[in-house]
Amino acid sequence: MKHIKFLIFAIVFFFAGMATTLAQGPGFDDDVVDEVPLDGGVSALVIAGAAYGAKKLKDMKKK
Repeated sequence: MKHIKFLIFAIVFFFAGMATTLAQGPGFDDDVVDEVPLDGGVSALVIAGAAYGAKKLKDMKKK
């Protein structure tokens, strides 16, 4: 019974979110650049992830 109540709540919550998402405007004007800049932040995360993975591999080889 709890699963059914949760499922009904999740479905209602999902459709309520859909209604507010569809009610938004068309976006920016033509003079605004709405592209996502992929520069230093993403490369820093990739380097940090590679360093973390290398450390984990090194720790696994020690055991």
